[in-house]
Amino acid sequence: MVKQVHLINPMENASGGSEWRTLRLSEELSKHCDVHLWSSSKPNSRFSDYPIRQLSLSSMSFPKTGIFIIVGVYHELGPWIHLARPTRTIVIYNTSRPDLLRERLRTLQRFGKPTVEIVFAARWLMDACGLSGPVEMSPIDLQRFAPAECKEDNGPNGCFTIGRLSRDHSKKHHPNDVGIYRRLASEGGRVKIMGGRCLAGELEDVPEITLLPSGWQEPDLFLKSLDCFYYRTSEKYFEPSGRVVSEAMACGLPVVCHRRGGYSEYIDDRVDGFLFDTDAEAVEILRTLKADPALRKRVGQAARKKLTSSLAPAVRDEFIRFYTR
Repeated sequence: MVKQVHLINPMENASGGSEWRTLRLSEELSKHCDVHLWSSSKPNSRFSDYPIRQLSLSSMSFPKTGIFIIVGVYHELGPWIHLARPTRTIVIYNTSRPDLLRERLRTLQRFGKPTVEIVFAARWLMDACGLSGPVEMSPIDLQRFAPAECKEDNGPNGCFTIGRLSRDHSKKHHPNDVGIYRRLASEGGRVKIMGGRCLAGELEDVPEITLLPSGWQEPDLFLKSLDCFYYRTSEKYFEPSGRVVSEAMACGLPVVCHRRGGYSEYIDDRVDGFLFDTDAEAVEILRTLKADPALRKRVGQAARKKLTSSLAPAVRDEFIRFYTR
């Protein structure tokens, strides 16, 4: 008998890591079982090609039984959950909200069914809450997020493009990065930020800096237009795992990231990426990469190798067996 699996997420943010994690997991699981996608709010129009159903108690539109995989604890489930009778319930914990995790576990344990299982998006998330479960890097399509087939070598003094993508929200950007972008632009570099319109008031006057809205381009195509990926968030937001960082690494880009982030777990500093603590360190690394195409290539290749190993078929098959057992 084919098992039924229900993936549940708000599906409202087209630039959200949780949403894309849900969709990629759906693609993988669909090869082995009957998968259904459910949204706890109105799905973003960008996901119109996916068969997503909105949860509704009044119309009795909700999963009744089967394996429930709830991606994230930051969204409300709604009263329908009390009528459902899952055979297994799995929570993917991918944001640092232990209060919401405890609340979610209390709600789900009212089923009186087997213990809720937790999948952690990073090891530090598991350690921080004192619980246990498998740690899973957000799955991505390695064929889609592959290095550009033909990347122009601009030479040590040529045009060097750094960039990043994220949600278009100020908390996703560190205020000091404005100065770093301006400095790099003044030194002959280019900066492209998708999800950077919130910085327009501070950077729109610099012609070498391109600020794009979230979702302006498919993330794989955007990443392949860069020479280097740079990432840091504000002190108001701690990046739990950073799917965008792993996507950049899969594309063979050298990543330069602030050490304060869950992604630091899978970056071997100065081998397959760079971690920095201060503004001065960030600028030094970026200048070094700008001047050394061979270094960019070597670190980018190591980054791709790291992601290929972390998301190898044997690794993904193990997680598929976990979700569908």
